[in-house]
Amino acid sequence: RSGVAATEFALMVPAMLMVWVGMVVAPAALTADKKVTLLTRTLADMTTQMQAVSQADMDSIFQATEAVLWPQPAERIGMRVSSFDIDGSGKVFVDWSVVPTNSALRGDFTALARCSTSNLVPVGLRTARTSIVQAEVNMRYQASVATQVVDEVFKGAASGGEMPLGDRLFMRSRQA
Repeated sequence: RSGVAATEFALMVPAMLMVWVGMVVAPAALTADKKVTLLTRTLADMTTQMQAVSQADMDSIFQATEAVLWPQPAERIGMRVSSFDIDGSGKVFVDWSVVPTNSALRGDFTALARCSTSNLVPVGLRTARTSIVQAEVNMRYQASVATQVVDEVFKGAASGGEMPLGDRLFMRSRQA
């Protein structure tokens, strides 16, 4: 008789853990992914509204967009904004590329070399004699609870309880 409760508990724990992951951990990860997408859109949108961009301007934008991620910590994100020029033959060159001067917001990104050719712009966006701005954001999402459960559920996609999230957005400049 005393073993029946323990057996029922052992049978129900995996199912209850999956329900818990589905109700708590997965929506939090999806929310973080949506915030990364929103942050990417905000970076591109704010940049394309400016006529000229300096490092100081971009650092202000990078700092302002930190609020988009709240309550996620900014130390887990990386941001880069680049502008590409497309010449008359459709060849793409890096016009400028910036990362935050605050290394906590840079992540793994480095600025792209100016005047170098690039294949980052999709062929469908390569309109001759135009330019396009690209915003990139990466985030190392870590579940606030049950890191071990997340590791087991997302085998191969997570490392140490972290899931890599990221987004890239191209947008045409509206002011220059």
